[in-house]
Amino acid sequence: MNTPLYKLADEYLAIAQLLADHELPEEVIADTLEGASGDLEEKAWNVAALIQQSEGEAAMIKDAEQRMSQRRKSLERRIDWLRQYLLVQLVRTGITEIDSPEFVIRTRDNPPRTVIDDEDAIPKAFKVKETIVTIRKDEIRKRLLDGEEVPGAHLERDKRLVIK
Repeated sequence: MNTPLYKLADEYLAIAQLLADHELPEEVIADTLEGASGDLEEKAWNVAALIQQSEGEAAMIKDAEQRMSQRRKSLERRIDWLRQYLLVQLVRTGITEIDSPEFVIRTRDNPPRTVIDDEDAIPKAFKVKETIVTIRKDEIRKRLLDGEEVPGAHLERDKRLVIK
């Protein structure tokens, strides 16, 4: 029978509750719980093994993604360089269009772009002041750990699973 881990945990807790309600010797309680925990521990071990296997696979995928990303960025830089190289050569020679059966190559003027030479010389009418508020959680944490009270903040402790 392949019982899910959560059902094994429910059964273990039910047995523990049942045994706690009766006046039984401690060794009987310990033996009963130990027998019931065998399946639970085995299932937990299997789940932990699956977690470790999946973590290893995820790490390999992440490494492959990084290699592929580096390769893509290299290709994109090469494309940008080739595009600029072709543009410069066409402009140098005065060629504005090349037709072929596969594709058409044209040079075009881009719309004008704004270049700021001196930010201080720009009139205030063209400036917008922005305020960014950043909460320094690390400082709040230090204060709370030192026993100080920080309005609007508190410490919480969660649980995590460690598999070594």
